[in-house]
Amino acid sequence: YCTIVENYAAQIGGGVYSGIDNSSVAMTHCVIVGNTTAKWGGGLACAWSGASMKIHNCTIWGNSASISGGGLGCHQGTSAIVTNSILWGNMSPKGPEIYLQKAPTEFNITYSNVAGGQAGISVNGGSKLTWGDGNIDADPCFADPGSHDYHLKSEAGRWDSNIQSWIQDDITSLCIDAGDPMSPIGWELFPNGGFVNMGAYGGTSKASKSYFGEPICETIVAGDINGDGQVNRVDLEIMALHWTDDEPISFP
Repeated sequence: YCTIVENYAAQIGGGVYSGIDNSSVAMTHCVIVGNTTAKWGGGLACAWSGASMKIHNCTIWGNSASISGGGLGCHQGTSAIVTNSILWGNMSPKGPEIYLQKAPTEFNITYSNVAGGQAGISVNGGSKLTWGDGNIDADPCFADPGSHDYHLKSEAGRWDSNIQSWIQDDITSLCIDAGDPMSPIGWELFPNGGFVNMGAYGGTSKASKSYFGEPICETIVAGDINGDGQVNRVDLEIMALHWTDDEPISFP
């Protein structure tokens, strides 16, 4: 769990760089924002053959690159897997969100929010893009990105770090409950919809709450898995889906 903010690289990888001796980077529950580079991979860069990245439940916003890959850039022969993440508001002349440079680069993205959808990804030189299930293109409705608050707005409640309390918004982010159905919800509080949120706070105790179109049920009902105040087939389906899940890993 980390925050990587406003770093600069003269070459590549303003925030995070994986590219030496088949290096591998795995990141989860990270906020990567406001980083810049004079070449490519403003937020993250995966360079040189054999390097790889796994990005899970991360928020990548407002990064920039002068040439390509404002959010994330993958060079020739690298690979990356992105799940449950948000790439939004990144800037670059080529591939503002993601840039794939040349084969045999392989990039797999599922259950993530990418500004512009596939159009936000520049695929070049025979690189392989696997645009998997669950990807969306929708305003993530961050609480206050100008003040580095990337919690998702919710009519049921989101965590406000300034006052150290939960507050309710007048809109609800489409990134809530939009993560991979097979990902554990971890420490998300009720009501959590039974599915993990996209972004850095998904799966943590500070994940924004699920809104079901009516006031929150104040009573915890036995068997109500998603927190909508009812026990029905939806709860049974969620329980069956996660029957063999391990206990959640503790995140703040």
